[in-house]
Amino acid sequence: MIYRLYFLFLYIYFSCASPVKQEENNTNNSTGFLPDLNLVNGIEIVTWNIENFPKLGSRTIDSVYNVITSLNADVYCLQEISNRNSFQELTDRLIDYDYVISDDTDYLNLALLYKKNDFIIRSKSSLFTENMYEFAYRPPLRVEMTYVGENSLDFTLINMHMKCCDNGYARRVSSAQILYDYLKSSIESGILNHVVVGDWNDDISDNYNQNSFNIFLEDQDNFKYVTYEMAHSSSNVYDSFPGYGSGSFIDHIMISSDLFEEYEGGDVQTIRLGDYLAGYDEIISDHRPVVWRFIP
Repeated sequence: MIYRLYFLFLYIYFSCASPVKQEENNTNNSTGFLPDLNLVNGIEIVTWNIENFPKLGSRTIDSVYNVITSLNADVYCLQEISNRNSFQELTDRLIDYDYVISDDTDYLNLALLYKKNDFIIRSKSSLFTENMYEFAYRPPLRVEMTYVGENSLDFTLINMHMKCCDNGYARRVSSAQILYDYLKSSIESGILNHVVVGDWNDDISDNYNQNSFNIFLEDQDNFKYVTYEMAHSSSNVYDSFPGYGSGSFIDHIMISSDLFEEYEGGDVQTIRLGDYLAGYDEIISDHRPVVWRFIP
């Protein structure tokens, strides 16, 4: 069963990983699917918490399939896969994609979908399995990839889902320190081009004494959030988690310094699916996907 998705009108411009504002569609006579986000000779990386997938069984699987194929992005980093059999059903239908899924997550698995003709997976591992508590029993999924397009690129993609709620702040601060030390050590040992994505479960625009990720924000020589401008916007149009009221931006994409040039020439956007797909929250997720697009 196909659910109608209205066109998202995107105004794309390239400068300092420019955030792209999507205009809400207030008409009832527009038809069609989401626009094709795929860049010629470029890479599109999406982070998307798909909330206890599949929330409504086959209805959710159909809807997620339609979104993924319509957006046509290269890489989808997914959080909260609660049923691996259902995820396998989805991936069996996505003939242009292959996948990697975590083997070490206690619940709510982490997964990665990628276009199998455009990327090579060089290695896969779970990070910090000795620090399960700090990472909410969901150790980050680390994948070394090679983009085999015109301008080939080796990069390391880390997909994670940090702790929320209760004592989440202290555990996020601790996990951020562990992640920071690991990334610094990796960079010093010559492993370059890190992209860290996922549900960070905190807004990087929080005040210093409430911010879980000061350690990264204070080291701008080595790390940048490509989502920084959207998270600090006074408008809630970019919020990745609409929430129940004010909303927030908690789904981030962070890069290491060797990708800063790509950052300068790329664009980043929140895909406001709830504005265009009736019942999005009930059928798919309470989070919106966030995408970074760039040309190597």
